[in-house]
Amino acid sequence: MNNNLLTKNEAVEVDSSMPKIVSLAILGIITACGASYFINILFGETSPSSFILAASFIILFIVIFFLQSLFIKTTKINLLVILLETLGLASFLVFNNQSLVVFIAIPITYFCLYRSLKKSKEVINNQLKIKVSKAARLSVPKTITAIIILISVVYSQPFYPDNLVISKSLIKRIIAPSELIIKLASNYLPIEINNFSIEMTASELAKENNLHPLLVNELLKKMGLQLGAGETILDNVYNLINEKVNNLDKKIKWIIFGSILLLAFLTLKGLFLPIRWLIVYVFIYIFYEISMALGFSRLTYEKISKEIIIL
Repeated sequence: MNNNLLTKNEAVEVDSSMPKIVSLAILGIITACGASYFINILFGETSPSSFILAASFIILFIVIFFLQSLFIKTTKINLLVILLETLGLASFLVFNNQSLVVFIAIPITYFCLYRSLKKSKEVINNQLKIKVSKAARLSVPKTITAIIILISVVYSQPFYPDNLVISKSLIKRIIAPSELIIKLASNYLPIEINNFSIEMTASELAKENNLHPLLVNELLKKMGLQLGAGETILDNVYNLINEKVNNLDKKIKWIIFGSILLLAFLTLKGLFLPIRWLIVYVFIYIFYEISMALGFSRLTYEKISKEIIIL
């Protein structure tokens, strides 16, 4: 067997190459910050490119984090690296979502990452022959859970009881089909409307359809809308809905927040389920073998002495 891969080592587990540890930690922090940056972009602009970039950085971070659990031996160094990586994951997300619930999610994420690392080390230390796939299979789900917790909390943060506001973009997506409905049903309305948009004001709606403004206002009132000067239909619906939401009981607001948080968590868990096996059996194995082939790490064995009782 190649001496580079299997050499006798009587030493206990210690960190023997600080430059390699630092480089591995920097990679972990960079990928954590990259994941945070593209997840934050994904929240603001849902597009295939932002989704692919966010998913790629998350996968890279999970792989590198697992390799750290194999290569970095000292507990204090591991704790420091996990702290920096947790802050990296939270960095860009916190900038746009500064609230108590998000700051509470950061130590929870840290704890879950620590549990993942600890589980990986426990599995490796209990093996006579190292099986990376088994360690990954038992620890990677905890790493994924840590990331999902942070993302879920940030996603559901707008529904937090103290700042519960239904976004205008969400309301627009919900009521957008009304434009088609109004056009199809124009023959059955008291006045004929051929040009209708939820982003029109009452005066614009009257002008586009050659109608008297009073007729338009009368029709909108029958629909439960009273538009102010310069106010669009979307603006009016947005204000009306959020006024109703603000008047909800505090307990109901907490139920809404909890439901959104749980739904986001379970949805992301489901999305990561097929990816998890890809990470465990493909990416981690490939990166582990590359590190061995390039001499970044090597396998050793140690002589174990223990006391036994004999007759």
